[in-house]
Amino acid sequence: MAAEDESTTADGRRRWQQWTEADARAAFAEHEKSGKSLTGFARERGVSLRRLMYWRKRLGGVGRPGFVAVTMPTTAETASLIEIALGDVVIRVREDIDIELLARIAVALGRHSRSGC
Repeated sequence: MAAEDESTTADGRRRWQQWTEADARAAFAEHEKSGKSLTGFARERGVSLRRLMYWRKRLGGVGRPGFVAVTMPTTAETASLIEIALGDVVIRVREDIDIELLARIAVALGRHSRSGC
């Protein structure tokens, strides 16, 4: 990262140096590796938070998290339920039920409804 210019003006104030896009990208790469908040990173590096916010906006959100695909395990707790209703009989099964078992349940439910039980 191109650090703030450490040279000072005649009255002892630190001289301001304009960043290039490459400087900003390098700063955000360092920030990401640091694991610090943007405020903490700015303070530690002697860079103004306002400058970092400006460049984040200008670069289109560099350093912001993106979408990550997540695969959720299908368990009894997380599986969606399928509800089968015929008359006053209601059966709820998990969506990951074995299809042959579901077919047997449907046949039995059909027999039950025709017999009037």
